[in-house]
Formats: sequence, C-alpha cells, structure tokens
Amino acid sequence: MEMAAGKKLYLTKCARCHKFYDPASYTDEQWTDWMEKMRKKARLSNEQHDLLSRYLEIFRKPGDLP
Repeated sequence: MEMAAGKKLYLTKCARCHKFYDPASYTDEQWTDWMEKMRKKARLSNEQHDLLSRYLEIFRKPGDLP
C-alpha cells in the first residue's frame, strides 16, 4: 500500500516536471541535497517528503529501476 502511495506521489509531484533521475547515481549527501531542494519546489508536506523518501530509497541500490 505504501509503495503505491509513494509511486502516486512521485508521479504527481516529480514526474510531471522531469524525468526519473536514478537515485543510485548520487552520493548520499548529493541525494539528500536534491531531495531538500525539490521538497521546497514541489511544496511537499513533511508526511509527503517522508513517504517519497522511503519510496525512492528503494532505488538507491545500483541496478534497481522504478
């Protein structure tokens, strides 16, 4: 259920503006910086940010795809 909610949030808040950027291509520090920048641009609530972070964490392992 959480995966579906995370994917829906990703599609409505991220993918409508740009392509999927492979989270595994970034260091932890870079990824954290990008998530914070995009959090503000996408106007994510704390709950939405947490859900999206958990969803995208799945793809932080090299070789995984959305």
